[in-house]
Amino acid sequence: MRSREEIKARVSELEATYDEQDPPSSPLEDEQEAVLLRAIEELEWVLEAREEPPEP
Repeated sequence: MRSREEIKARVSELEATYDEQDPPSSPLEDEQEAVLLRAIEELEWVLEAREEPPEP
């Protein structure tokens, strides 16, 4: 599994690529934007869940 730092670096890389193409110029790009943002949100949720101490 990738480390937190590797995941954050990849997310930053994806965000930079996204920013280069913003605003979307087609419906397909608009859909890809939504998918990317959902994936980033899910990754953030997983990373936060991993950092929480386990419940007794």
